[in-house]
Amino acid sequence: MATVRLVKVNKIYDGGVHAVHDFSIDIKDKEFIVFVGPSGCGKSTTLRMIAGLEEISTGDLYIDGELINNVAPKDRDIAMVFQSYALYPQMTVYKNMSYALQLRKVDKEEIDIRVREAARILKLTPYLERRSRALSGGQRQRVALGRAIVRKPKVFLMDEPLSNLDAKLRVAMRSEIVRIHEEVGATTIYVTHDQIEAMTMASRIVVMKDGFIQQIGKPNEIYRHPANMFVAGFIGTPAMNFLHGEVTDHDTFKIDDTKFEIRLTLDQQLLLKNYVGKRIVYGIRPENLIYEKMEHFNELKDYVFEYTSTGCELLGDIINVHGRIEENPVILKTPSIYNIPNNSTVRVAINPEFAVFFNETTTKAITPNNNQYEEVERSGALYDDNITIVEEEKSGIVNFIKKTIKKVTNKKEDNKEEVKEDSEE
Repeated sequence: MATVRLVKVNKIYDGGVHAVHDFSIDIKDKEFIVFVGPSGCGKSTTLRMIAGLEEISTGDLYIDGELINNVAPKDRDIAMVFQSYALYPQMTVYKNMSYALQLRKVDKEEIDIRVREAARILKLTPYLERRSRALSGGQRQRVALGRAIVRKPKVFLMDEPLSNLDAKLRVAMRSEIVRIHEEVGATTIYVTHDQIEAMTMASRIVVMKDGFIQQIGKPNEIYRHPANMFVAGFIGTPAMNFLHGEVTDHDTFKIDDTKFEIRLTLDQQLLLKNYVGKRIVYGIRPENLIYEKMEHFNELKDYVFEYTSTGCELLGDIINVHGRIEENPVILKTPSIYNIPNNSTVRVAINPEFAVFFNETTTKAITPNNNQYEEVERSGALYDDNITIVEEEKSGIVNFIKKTIKKVTNKKEDNKEEVKEDSEE
């Protein structure tokens, strides 16, 4: 298989739309990398640049150490699985899987060996003579995967291949793709907007937003140690709770608009020593809130507050309780054996071991290596589920190119207006 390296890759469309900003990553041989983020974050554009379907504006792309920016897609030795299966309905499964090899003039015996081996891996052997239109959605997706496997490419690219399947089939296909990856041993880059797919399938995750990489890391690392509030809110179901407030001079965190103060542990006091008297965001995941009837509640008496429930989501073995700490919205995730009626006030404790702290203006995580107080001016701060997004002025050659394109576009528009005015006169 292969290594893949992207070095400060950018994509700027006509009109100055900057879709991908300085994307850099080293992907190891046989890794399963997942690009995840909301719609419009640039993940599919990045995948298409790797495939050669989109031109790279600036930056370099290497496969196995070879620069391939100007190499045609057919010569990059990659295989891509799309969101739509793109199968030939009139062909059998066997012919669908073998067709690309026939076009490449591969020996018939070699084609047969590859197709039957891929069918064995994908559990498609009983369906080889069946036409693709007679298959279920999951079977069609496996045929699409098989068509990629028989080519034995250096790199597999998958662009949201499970989004057309129903929920139950998506769960089954997630484990199937992981099993296939382990058996084939292929370097795989997978794009999805579903953070559950990312968490369950990836060896490493790349979280993206607005064309920028927010964080790269192993699933558990990203879940436990998010780099900023966007990552913390995007990864995890339900999303992390964000409590805005101030670090006091008596080793507590005072929650906004409440009487409650959360005691800081010794490690947290050391971490936040530069934030005394300053505002921060206290992040805690719903499963790390302990309901008063649960085990270990009494061990956390210094971290207790009153909680008013406003609604519940029953999910079988667990319930997500929506509620408030006075005016602050908070979600509690607890076993469904506990019944918490709507509009009831109960006691809930925070497990401080899992607390994460964020700078309120930069939204970056406060860590032992990044705990100096920092404040930036907000230019159009947005609040979405209590996540503060700060727009900062970008600099560098790419921004210069973007501004130049914008100026040229504006100049053309001005010229059009002048011509229009002259014709009217």
